[in-house]
Amino acid sequence: MLFAAAAAAGIYFGTAHKPSRRGDALPTPSSSAVAPVAPEPRRPTRAEARALAKRLGDATRAGASDPKSPWALAHGMVAFGPSFAAADGRAASDVIVSFVELTAAGDKKLWLFPEKKQGAPVEPHRFLLAKTLLESNVPLDQSFSTSTGEKVTLSRLVADLRAAARPPETDADFQHVAWQISAVAEHVRRVPAAGDQDPKLASLIEAALGRLEADQKVVEGYGGPPEKAFDEGSPLHAAKREKKGIYGHSCGGMHLIQAAATAIAIMHREDDERRFRKQLGVLLFRYELERPAYAALLARHPEQGLLIRLQQQKFFGHLIETLTLARSLGLTATQTEGGRRIDQTIRHAAGDLIDVSGQLLDGGVYERLDAIRKDREQTYLDLIGDACHALRGLERALEIL
Repeated sequence: MLFAAAAAAGIYFGTAHKPSRRGDALPTPSSSAVAPVAPEPRRPTRAEARALAKRLGDATRAGASDPKSPWALAHGMVAFGPSFAAADGRAASDVIVSFVELTAAGDKKLWLFPEKKQGAPVEPHRFLLAKTLLESNVPLDQSFSTSTGEKVTLSRLVADLRAAARPPETDADFQHVAWQISAVAEHVRRVPAAGDQDPKLASLIEAALGRLEADQKVVEGYGGPPEKAFDEGSPLHAAKREKKGIYGHSCGGMHLIQAAATAIAIMHREDDERRFRKQLGVLLFRYELERPAYAALLARHPEQGLLIRLQQQKFFGHLIETLTLARSLGLTATQTEGGRRIDQTIRHAAGDLIDVSGQLLDGGVYERLDAIRKDREQTYLDLIGDACHALRGLERALEIL
């Protein structure tokens, strides 16, 4: 989160310090100060994008191929494709499924992934792993070996996912529902008859759109200068700091928007598409507001360069990934003004992503991953996971650069 990283987290851009335990609030711009102007947006070349993607891919491949981390391997599949392999040579998909466990769910036994194993993340977001396998087009009838030696197919994993899934009701449910929606939508795409099964895809779309419309109101309602949007005392500043509204979701709600896009493109309901396009418009507005906010933070707090740049990489990478997904699904019309704005934002955000990722690479951050991991595990995970989403976004963006 932009304003929720620790001011004394102990990891700075280019140096490492011990935590001072003064609290978890990153210094924020003061409304009494003149905010620095962000650099002009730019359109990068395909050559720039490919060169940066190669550097970033080379820097993150080892971390993403950790055979002890199905979470990392899933992100490796996101960045490098379905044939991605773990460091020990096994297919990433084989290693991922080896972590599944036969779990009691009421009077049933279901093959589900634990949230953690021995303190390390396995599936921190429910159904993330099955969703990754589905969107990577792993065959439904492919058989995998579990840790007990039993065999299980992807089709069985999906059936058990459906049996375990419930419509979201609480805030905690909505923190995980994006991956549930994406998994169900990907299954329906491949097996259309699955759409008649519970949970109903249409009801999940309604839940996702309703939540997006409610949670993005804090952004939609802002009418002041972009450079002051996140000044202390503003509703957006409070939402960031308190992780409320859209900023209460992982990665700023980008996964929820992506899930809605995937499901809506399958159902082809005009009203859903209309409501979704409006949320894409709010997302473009977020880019206009958040971009100068990051510039202001970097100018005022250069000692927090790693944390701020990491948040930039998260935001720009996920933004490009989200907008290019919606575009590829036919949910944007390139011949309209809105479609042209989306394409322009993809190009400009790609320029921002190339710049900030280049700064992280040039600063030697990815050469110090082991040291960073020892000091602050979450920062290490973000450096790997967000880079993988950024790589997928850049790959998709090449078409219009």
